[in-house]
Amino acid sequence: MRKSTTAIAILLGLSSASAVAVQDNNYQHEASLSYATNSEEVSDGLWNANYRYYFKSVEQGKTPYALNGFLAQESNVGASYQNFDPTDSNSYGVDGAFVFDSNWFVGANYRKVDVGFYDFNTYGAEVGYYFNDTSSVSAFYQDGDDNFVETYGLKLRSYLALQSTAGIDLNAQWAHNDFDDVFSVGADWYITNAWSVGAGYVNSDNDDAFDVRTAYWLRITDGISANFNVSKVLNSDYDGVGLGIGVVGRF
Repeated sequence: MRKSTTAIAILLGLSSASAVAVQDNNYQHEASLSYATNSEEVSDGLWNANYRYYFKSVEQGKTPYALNGFLAQESNVGASYQNFDPTDSNSYGVDGAFVFDSNWFVGANYRKVDVGFYDFNTYGAEVGYYFNDTSSVSAFYQDGDDNFVETYGLKLRSYLALQSTAGIDLNAQWAHNDFDDVFSVGADWYITNAWSVGAGYVNSDNDDAFDVRTAYWLRITDGISANFNVSKVLNSDYDGVGLGIGVVGRF
């Protein structure tokens, strides 16, 4: 409980700072630390640390902050670390994508996962195409060692800019493995560049679920932001409310 309480206290302190005259400068580096949990057991949450470098500078401010990286359509490399204490699990990963002048892109990822005294590796690849300035379609493949379940599928994502509000982020995905077919769709309406509300639906051979969510991106200084999200799965098998809080540095 102490770790999560400390993180929340720090971020609430940052959020009280003045955001007057904050500039939406371009950035090439993004580093973040976040904590995701459930209201039923706040202390049993997932820590996630990420770093990403874009080969060319990314513009922010003209589009929703949470979507700046996707809408930039630029080559990038990243690294991540995750920790989940209840299962004594840690994972370390690297990934990247290269975007060609033709708007085609290729990506790859690798992750090492340690769970107690057991560890395994996963790897994947993705090939896709940006068919306009705000949309992409891609095919992906994911596999690993030690009987990791092989998965492949398709992704579609598109952002529609609006006049009276910022816009709507739409996404759909189909994933297949030897045991299941999973189809998911979602829509997040960005009322402003900082605030969104959305909903999603996931269907598999064994279950289906709806969720509703909202998120807010708080600009604190030119280089630091905080983000908050709340979600609820509308299914009697899922208790509590999902909660997330994070801090992001861009420079």
